[in-house]
Amino acid sequence: MTFTISADDPRSIRALEIAAEADQWLKGRNRAGEDVFGVPSQSDPGHYYIVTRSSCDCPDFRHAQAGSSDEPRACKHILAVRLHTELVRAQQRQPRPAASRRRDHLSVVPTPEAGPSTSTS
Repeated sequence: MTFTISADDPRSIRALEIAAEADQWLKGRNRAGEDVFGVPSQSDPGHYYIVTRSSCDCPDFRHAQAGSSDEPRACKHILAVRLHTELVRAQQRQPRPAASRRRDHLSVVPTPEAGPSTSTS
């Protein structure tokens, strides 16, 4: 599956923010064996949305699903789940040195045109 994340799209930016907090998600599988995540709401502390790679119970997704005969547009929660699951798959395919195993979260890397960067560990 291919999807595009754009710095010009607020939904993409929020999806990145949500995916960066994947260690706080609830995780499980539904009856069909599909990965299911409880993703915390950004606006309602203590509330979790039930999200898969193709569905979400948030109002934005339900509204998009009801108003379209085509495949509904992915909400920020679905984009975050897709980002997270692809990152996990990529990490599983690449053996990592023992020293780097302690950081299993999403991180943003500046592009070369962004100028000099500093990093903290």
